[in-house]
Amino acid sequence: MINCPNPNCNADNSEEAVACRTCSSALPHYYLWGVGETLSTLTPGAMLNNRYLLKRDHIFLDTTPGLVPEAPAEVPNEGLPYLHLSIYPLHVPRLYAAFMVMDSWVLMLESSAFSMVSSTAVPISAEPSLLPRLGEPWLEAPPLRQLSWLWQIAQMWETFRNEQVATTLLTDELVRVEGSIVRLLALTADADQIATQIASGQKRTGKPTLLSLVRSWQPLAAAAHPSVRSFLTELCDRVAQELLSAEQLCEQLELAIAEVALDQEVSYGLAVYTDQGPTRKRNEDACYPESKTYLMPTSEETKVAPQLLVVCDGIGGHQGGDVASKLAIATVRTQLSSLMSSNSADLSSVEITLAIEQAICAANDEISVQNDQAQRQDRDRMGTTLVLALVIGADVYIAHLGDSRAYRISEYNCQQVTLDDDVASRQVRLGGSLYREVLTQPGAGSLVQALGMGPSQMLRPTVQRFVIDENCVFLLCSDGLSDSDRVEQFWLSVLKPLVDGERQADKVGQQLVSLANKYNGHDNVTVGLLAARTLHASERRVSKTLASSLSSKVTAPSETVVLPQLQSGQPQSDQLQSGQPQSVQPPTQQSKTQLVASKTPASTSSSPSASSSLEDAQVSTQTASQNNLKKVALIALLLAILGVLAYAILPRLRRTLLPAGFDESTVDTDSADADQSTLPVPDSPIATANFVVGNYLRIRQLDGVGIRSTPAGADATDKSSVSNSVQLLLYPRPAVLDSEAAENIIPGTIPTGGIARVMNKQTTEDQTDWVQLKLCSIPSGTDLSNVPAETDVSDAADSSSTSLLNRPESTELDQPLFVPPGSIGWTLESQLSSFAQPITNLQSAQIGRCG
Repeated sequence: MINCPNPNCNADNSEEAVACRTCSSALPHYYLWGVGETLSTLTPGAMLNNRYLLKRDHIFLDTTPGLVPEAPAEVPNEGLPYLHLSIYPLHVPRLYAAFMVMDSWVLMLESSAFSMVSSTAVPISAEPSLLPRLGEPWLEAPPLRQLSWLWQIAQMWETFRNEQVATTLLTDELVRVEGSIVRLLALTADADQIATQIASGQKRTGKPTLLSLVRSWQPLAAAAHPSVRSFLTELCDRVAQELLSAEQLCEQLELAIAEVALDQEVSYGLAVYTDQGPTRKRNEDACYPESKTYLMPTSEETKVAPQLLVVCDGIGGHQGGDVASKLAIATVRTQLSSLMSSNSADLSSVEITLAIEQAICAANDEISVQNDQAQRQDRDRMGTTLVLALVIGADVYIAHLGDSRAYRISEYNCQQVTLDDDVASRQVRLGGSLYREVLTQPGAGSLVQALGMGPSQMLRPTVQRFVIDENCVFLLCSDGLSDSDRVEQFWLSVLKPLVDGERQADKVGQQLVSLANKYNGHDNVTVGLLAARTLHASERRVSKTLASSLSSKVTAPSETVVLPQLQSGQPQSDQLQSGQPQSVQPPTQQSKTQLVASKTPASTSSSPSASSSLEDAQVSTQTASQNNLKKVALIALLLAILGVLAYAILPRLRRTLLPAGFDESTVDTDSADADQSTLPVPDSPIATANFVVGNYLRIRQLDGVGIRSTPAGADATDKSSVSNSVQLLLYPRPAVLDSEAAENIIPGTIPTGGIARVMNKQTTEDQTDWVQLKLCSIPSGTDLSNVPAETDVSDAADSSSTSLLNRPESTELDQPLFVPPGSIGWTLESQLSSFAQPITNLQSAQIGRCG
């Protein structure tokens, strides 16, 4: 039974019902995957927490979907990876609830790896079925899909290693596939896997490495489609020899996908509709092509003339939300005009991704210029969200900024492929709380990114690439449709027939607008549909020379790993190992640069048969030379460590001996790898200044558009990392580097141009000098918490009150985490010298919260 979510009804309904029998309210069906030690003792039909009905195995049904799921005050360690990896909504389940049962944690996961449609006879399946393991459909999969699966896995590998859950990608039971998309049933920690190996007496494998990933791929490569088998085999061999990094592995798979996709034939149906809605006085949404357009291009046509689909939702109300949305579309079209008017088949995916990002940033600048000219500030600034699809051949690029969404609908599921740029999603990504619990908090829907709110350097648009090798539908829409989970409610009855080819995109688009007006009706609504159907699956051959002609890996060579081969006589189903999960997330700016740079090989491999003897001799000589160098390096390392220890244990003597004004932050005293970890700190106008309480400082630019909270790869709780950072770290209290490190997982930062005042100074017991700062003001448009609301809607969080420093304003975990004016925190004086310069004769606006 399912309890009606309408608080004025609460009637019980059968599981097969789609609407309440009493009040006709929609009945959400949340099927969840349960994780926890105590769940193995339950039998089907058991009720957990008087709420979750066990259907079978670990599949539960939430019988009271109208209640907010259980969320602990502090998320357990088992749940944090789900929050941090929420950037992969297609592949990683979302943490729905977490609670204790018999002194152990139970996690409930939504969007796990099972199909929501096991029978077409009923609108809602009574018992969703698990998706197949990666190895099960491998033999029958077309070559483009095989490459795509492995590419998705490779894209996620490094991120999963950083979260210490890479073992998940090596576990056959957890890695599933839904058509061309890799899905994960749950996550498992690397430490848990090691503990299991020890308990069972197995050989301890340690932390998963790229070689671990290759070992799971090698049987798949041996059984791959003939057109890609030799390429994949050679690719695995190159990785095993440590000649490829994870980034280069992704690049080569991407190049192979591009080559195979050249012969992929796809037909598209594109439709777009926008409507003012029953309660709004004007339509601040905008779309391209114009509303009521219906097109049917083919992949061959879009290779010559790419097709663009854009949906924008203006914000700023009468101040110009409709102007901003139209201006954004016009600018994006202009910026992409050269790409869309010429043959784009020769462009790489990285080049196309960069072109899309540049177009979005250009649109932001155009809107910002108009805001600045009209002297609009904070909530008076007009802006817009944006979501677009760019179709080039068999590739579909999805980009977004704000809370307008893109969904991917297949034969079995409807999945959101974009992550809203709002406070709720940001809180989840930072590990603060569960998504559905955050949604109940005031201001949860406030945007943290939108076009027109600030400089384009602050924007982090996302761009994802999808290679079409199965029938599917992409839905782009404003929140006039997506609010209240209306897409999830109606996808089976409205969108699945479009996937099956039973309806056309124009009819479905009109129906979605009608449903949005009927069941939501509080906002404008815009719908863009892109239905894709595969006409011919490509079997274009990929030469193994694509892998053998790669740039060499920048790490030292090590012993070659001999990978297991498929043995004759053994069932292939037993030999095939699941690949690993992926994610079609765009590469970071740094990885894009690396991908472009790696396209020029540093060296070209000669024929193996012609040069094997010469290579053996060279390897022998190099090995002897390397052994001698290692001995010398080891002796030097030991001497360095002894010197560092003697130098570090006498801090008072060190401070006495150092010349006046010497900046210790430029010297690595705690790391044996100082030559690799220490970065030069630029000269500062006040490098030797003695900061006086009451003085005002301007935070100047040092690294990028702002000052990041922690350097890449650094541990914020490690004092050596902090003291040698080229980035300013702000903490709630001076002692955070020692005993109280756990209370400051997320340091705060001040954007470039921010004005701060010296409030206090303190020297800790370890003779470290700290300075307390108060953020007075920031440049206009930087504080994205003041994004204007849509017309007649004001749910943004109140940013007027003074807040702690660990309340970042950025949506990127590896990007600046900005704090609001009025924030107070501590920073190392040695670091402050590199970032701050004194300022006098301030204007009242600059003094701001320090007045």
